[in-house]
Amino acid sequence: MTRRRAGLHPGTAPGGGAVACVVLNPSKPAVTPAVRAHLARALSAAGYASPVWMETTPTETGATQARLALASGASLVVAVGGDGTVRSVAAGLAGAQADMAIVPLGTANLAARNLGVPVGRPAEAIELAAHGAALATDLAWVSTEPGEDSPAPPGGWARPTLGAEHACMIVAGLGFDAGLVASTRPALKARIKWGAYALAAFQNLSSPRMELVLGLEAEDDPHRVERLRARCLLIANGGRLPAGITLLPGARMDDGVLDVAAIDTVAGVVGWSSLARQVLAPRTSVPRTVQDDRLLRPTGRVLRRLGRTVTVRLAEPALVQVDGDLLAPTRGVRVRLQPGALRIRRPA
Repeated sequence: MTRRRAGLHPGTAPGGGAVACVVLNPSKPAVTPAVRAHLARALSAAGYASPVWMETTPTETGATQARLALASGASLVVAVGGDGTVRSVAAGLAGAQADMAIVPLGTANLAARNLGVPVGRPAEAIELAAHGAALATDLAWVSTEPGEDSPAPPGGWARPTLGAEHACMIVAGLGFDAGLVASTRPALKARIKWGAYALAAFQNLSSPRMELVLGLEAEDDPHRVERLRARCLLIANGGRLPAGITLLPGARMDDGVLDVAAIDTVAGVVGWSSLARQVLAPRTSVPRTVQDDRLLRPTGRVLRRLGRTVTVRLAEPALVQVDGDLLAPTRGVRVRLQPGALRIRRPA
C-alpha cells in the first residue's frame, strides 16, 4: 500500500477580530496565569479578538467545548493540556474548517512530539499556535466490543470521545502497552515524569502472549487476515511512541494510513533486550516493506503492517489504551482512519 502526503488546506486569515477559542485543562499545574496571559497577547498580536476561554472537566474533556467553539464561529481552537485534552478537542473539530493548535502541558505530549510542536517550551508553542500555518492531519477512531465486567481503575475507564468511538491522535495499544499505562501511578508520574513509565514497563515485562486475528483493509488488499501471537499490539497514527522510542520510523500523521506493529518476545528480560537492540538500531539497518516486514531474532520480533482500517479479534479479553487513556478489557477492537480530518498548526 502506498502512502500519501496530505496537502495544505487554505487557512483562515487572522485579522478583523477573528474568533479564537482556548480549551484548557485547569488541572494541569503548568496552566498558570502567566501562560494564559502570554497566549492572550500572542493571539491579539495575530489579529484575533480577546479569546474565549473554555475549561475542561472530568466529564467534559474537550469535545463539547470544541463543538461550542465552532458554533461560536471560531476560526482557531487552541488545546492547552495533555494528550487527553488534545484528542478530545480533535474529536470535536474533526471534519471542520477551523484551525486547531496545541500548547502541550502534559507528561507524554505524544501528539505534540509527533507533530513537531515544541514540548517543554510553552512560549514557542504559543507562537506557533498564534501564527503557524495549518496542515492537514489524520485522525484515528477506536471502537471496542462490550466486554466482561472488570474492576475499573481509580480514574475509571475512558468514555467514548464522540458517539461510540474514542478519538486517537497517536496510538491504540493492547497487551504490554496497555498494561504499562495501567501500572503507571499518577502520583509518581507527577513527580518523576517519564521515570514512572520506565518503572511500569519493568513491572510488565512478563506480560502474557495474546492470541489474535488481525484484519486489515487497504487500497491494494482490502481483506487481509492473519493469525498472530504477540505480547503487544500497536495501531499507530504516528511513529514516536511512549518513552521517546521511534518504533515506526515511517509512520506519519498525514500519510492516510495506519501503522500496525505486533511485538513478541521470549526469554523474559533477554527477549526484551533483544527487541530493544533492534528498535534502537540505526535506521538504515531496519528493512521496511509493506508485504512482509519482519525483524526476526531468537528472542524478539516486530511484525509490521499497514492499513486504513484495522480489526482485532482476541482469544481472551485484553486491556486497550488510547493515547494514554484506558478502555475496559475487550475481545474486539476496530480502528479506522479519517484522513485529513484536522487542520493543525505545526511546522511544515
